Amino acid sequence: MAVTGKRKLSKTSISYVAVGVILISLMTMIGMSAFMRIKEIRVEGMSIYTPEEIVESSGLIAGDNLMFINTQNISHVIREKLPFINGVKITRKLPDTVLIEVAESTAVASLSFYGELIILDSSGRVLARGLTADITMCGVDMDNLVDIRGVELDDAPLGIILKPEFGTELKLQYVQDVLSVMEREGMINDVSYLDVSNIVNVYFGYLGKYRVILGGRTNLRPSSLRQNLSRLPEYVENFERTHPNTPSDINMSDESGAPKFTPTY
Repeated sequence: MAVTGKRKLSKTSISYVAVGVILISLMTMIGMSAFMRIKEIRVEGMSIYTPEEIVESSGLIAGDNLMFINTQNISHVIREKLPFINGVKITRKLPDTVLIEVAESTAVASLSFYGELIILDSSGRVLARGLTADITMCGVDMDNLVDIRGVELDDAPLGIILKPEFGTELKLQYVQDVLSVMEREGMINDVSYLDVSNIVNVYFGYLGKYRVILGGRTNLRPSSLRQNLSRLPEYVENFERTHPNTPSDINMSDESGAPKFTPTY
């Protein structure tokens, strides 16, 4: 019986000690947090927006408690209010600083939607919409955007990926695939338009004198699409050695991946 009592006393003592440690830790945190007030908010990575715009959209102000800010919620709010912001990382820098690091999206394409111009990044996310003059004021270089043709939209909300009409989802997915490869290969500025009106006969304008045809099932596979588009500049360079300044169709739908050049003059 005595042994049992000691055991009970030992377990009770341990519980009291654990609770005491927790209470002391909480009191220490509360005491420290009283002194951890934000004095400085730094912003890095921006070019389109000003630091003031980013800080204002975050809702953070000097004097906020550094310990209790919700970094995940603040990141979401910044992206929601500023569509060109693609990623946000918020870091507490003790004792009194918050660092906001942003990654901005690059405008690569445009399309028309009920009289408005819609500006997209390579994922199909809407960065801006409105009249051309309004969008130009955002710093978008309209001359280097790929004109997207043949996509039927249900909606185009700012900061959100385009919403295609029911049954046309494959077209938008293909646009995303093609734009992503073009951006990765550094081809965007050489492409004038991308037409997906017929998903099995997709084509785009290249270097102002070529129509590149991605028709057929081959290029609907992302792996084949990446492989063929990555080789396109080399194919064109070889062709121009023997056919300089020759407008042509470049058919890349062959299963072998070898393009067929057909002059169009």
